[in-house]
Amino acid sequence: MRAIDEIWIIKSGGLTIFNLSKDANIDPLLVGGFFSAIETIAAQLGEKKLKVILLGNSKITIYHGRDGLLFISRSSRKVKDKTIQKYLKIVETKFFERYGNILKEEISNSDLFKDFGNVIDAIFEDTPRKRAEKALW
Repeated sequence: MRAIDEIWIIKSGGLTIFNLSKDANIDPLLVGGFFSAIETIAAQLGEKKLKVILLGNSKITIYHGRDGLLFISRSSRKVKDKTIQKYLKIVETKFFERYGNILKEEISNSDLFKDFGNVIDAIFEDTPRKRAEKALW
């Protein structure tokens, strides 16, 4: 079982530049606007940065990355916050390694980042070997 079921990377203005989701019915633009609006409301209420939203059996975790990017995941409530934050930090690092130069430019086409799904799959690959290595260390 993967620790994270869905992931979105959203620019500070609400533009979803990458998403990987099991449910193709979710509009990435709507998700970006939703989280941008929630961040704005939290700031106007004087709250610090939003980190977690609980919805039914799901947990939405928001990791505030470099350059104003939001790395947002949906997972089971059972997955520990520390585990999700660790994975989102790895995703951020890999994303900037791969696209750091592109991110400095104005982005209007999220197709530039489509191949990042392969990197996500590698990060979250759940194999017996990885579990055994983790158990030994």
